[in-house]
Parts: sequence; C-alpha cells; structure tokens
Amino acid sequence: MNKKYILLNFLHGNGPYLRTLELALAVNDALEKRGFDRLGIIVPWVYKLRQYEIIKQNFRQVLRRDPNEIVLDKNLGELLGPLFYNEEKFEDTLKKLLTQSDSIGRRLREYFGGGLRVENLAGEEIKVSDKDIMMEINRCPLLSLGIKPSYYTGFGYMSEILAKAISEKAVAANRELLKKGSDYYKRIEADQALHFIAEPATFSYLGDRPKIYADEIMTPPNSDQWLRNSFWQRLLTRKGVYVTITGVYSRAHLFEEIHRIGLKIYTHKPSLIRGSRRSPPSIILLRNILLQFARIGWGSAWLSFFTRTPLITMPFYPHDDPEVYFNNVCIEKIGLGKVYQGESIQDLLAWGEVYRTNAEIMERELLYKYGTVRGVPYTADKIVNHFLNS
Repeated sequence: MNKKYILLNFLHGNGPYLRTLELALAVNDALEKRGFDRLGIIVPWVYKLRQYEIIKQNFRQVLRRDPNEIVLDKNLGELLGPLFYNEEKFEDTLKKLLTQSDSIGRRLREYFGGGLRVENLAGEEIKVSDKDIMMEINRCPLLSLGIKPSYYTGFGYMSEILAKAISEKAVAANRELLKKGSDYYKRIEADQALHFIAEPATFSYLGDRPKIYADEIMTPPNSDQWLRNSFWQRLLTRKGVYVTITGVYSRAHLFEEIHRIGLKIYTHKPSLIRGSRRSPPSIILLRNILLQFARIGWGSAWLSFFTRTPLITMPFYPHDDPEVYFNNVCIEKIGLGKVYQGESIQDLLAWGEVYRTNAEIMERELLYKYGTVRGVPYTADKIVNHFLNS
C-alpha cells in the first residue's frame, strides 16, 4: 500500500511553512490517536539550504522518529518561489502574482499529473502520485493547487486585507491593483473546505465581526513554536534583546544605546548589527531576553505573547505589505506591541511591564473562550473530524 500524504501550501517567509508543518504534525497526532496511520508531509522547498536547516533544527525529534514523515519538494519550491515576496515593493509582488499565476498554475498541474518527486532530509528521492495526496493544509496561499479537501489557516484573509487597504492613505500601492488582488484572493479562499482564523491577529482590534465564510472557525494562536527547545538556550548568559526585523540594522543609534547600557543583541543576522551574537529565535523563550524587535508578523507576535517578551516593531513603510500596516495598528490597539517612535531603551523596558499585564489579560480571555491557548492541536482536531467524516 502506497504511503499517503498531506501537502502544504503557504505564502512567503519562514513562519508560514513552520506553522503549517506544526499543524500537519498535529493532524498526524490526532489521526494516530484515532487508530489511523500517520501521513507523510510534503513541504514545497522554496528557500534551499536555509529552509532545510531550519526544518532540521526545529523538528529534530520528528525526523529521528521517522525520517520520511517530512519530505521536501524542490520542483514545487521552484514553481512557487517566483511568486513570493522578496523585499521588493509590495505592489511589484502583487503585479507578479496577478500576471504569472495562470502560467505557473498550468505548470503545476502538469507536474502533479506526472507524479511528484520529493526527497527526505537525507537526500533520498521518493516518488509520490497526486492520487496519494489526501489533503492540503495551507496558510494564506498564493495559488490553488487543486487538492481536496483543502484547509485554510491564517491571521485573516488576504482578500480582506487588500480590500481594506484601498481606503488607507498610509498604503502606497495602486488602488486598482489592490482591488484586482482582493478579487484574486477571494477565488482561492472560497475554494476551501474549512477556514481557520486564529486570534489575536490582524483585525482583532475591530472586535467581533461577522463571518466572511459560513465554515469559518476561530481558534487560539496557531503556533507551537514556543514549546520547542534549543541547545542554544543553555549557552546564553547575558541579558539582552532579540532582533528579527528586516532592515532594523539601519537603526544604528538604537543599538548603540543597547550596547551602552550593557545589554547584548542577539539576532539571526549578526553581520548586519555590529557587536551582535548569532542566535535562533527560540532563545526568546529565556527570561533574560528583555525585548523582541521584529517586523510584525503573527509568528513573532505570538512568540512574544507566549513568552511574555515585549514586542517592538518599526513604523510602516508605505511600499510594504499592507498586512504589516494593519498588524501595527492592531498590536498597539490591543496592547500586544509597540511601534517604535524614537523612545529610549529604558522607556521601552519600562513599557514591558504594561505589555506583560496585557498579555496575561489576553491569555485569560482565550482560556475562557476556547479552554486552551494552544491553537495547533485545537485546529488539528477539527481538521481530522472533518476529514474523517467527509
């Protein structure tokens, strides 16, 4: 009997493929509890060595248990990769998506028809028939891959983000292009078996809103990154801050002040910040990480929330992804982050106490509403119930 698979489908960045991979593994856990075999998980291999190393580091125990549970598809990565955001103007990324999606979609269908060629993290090739793909788990996907059932997860809907961006002066993208983009994403979003929207997320500051799709299910934060541990944590000794933000190295005065008061800067890109130390984001779990600086995505925001590490982000750049604009608005309005406006490090550290109070209040609200703050097993259980009954 051929092995069966879950296919992942995600947008740009490290967070989306990690979050969908966490969820797929939780789906396997839920299937196993019900007496079914675990499925293989196909991950589009977009970011080459970097993605390989991050997956190997984050899912070491899974790979030891079964080296074939997580497999990478280089062909899928090469097909999807050109559509991903690459620190260009958001408008250029959206144009690229709208002009190239049809031709890439055709090439994807041809590739699926001939069978997928995947490899495990040891480099061993495995052939997979498209008929052996049992479901798709995605996160705000850029393309519909034609897999049924397909489960949407996210921090909101890209169609809604682009539609709301049309009336925001801070967003520089062409309005007609935003409208076309919103309509494009609506077609993908409508083609899903269930829609899972985690909270807090992009539009949480608007309060309770009517469902956009009848099958929409709200969940706690859809991330388990805060549960994973790392050998790095045992090596860290000095108090400091963690930096994940794109372009933050341009804030040289800010980091000079951090050094001046005796704090260490930890980052995944030490070449960009003088005197910093290379460390993975998992060290944010430690109490001696006093602040996290990050370009706001919900992976960073939830990591700060779960670890009670105050989150500082930079002001919105008009040509950036409109999601970032609404994320900035949201974290300030619900008290789970601060947009940096030239405050001193001492002021930011003092604000951290306010942040921790707000995070505790939010956690109590999530527990009251869902009975848990762990959105990954919560979502996985609902996916498996639907999958087995459909």
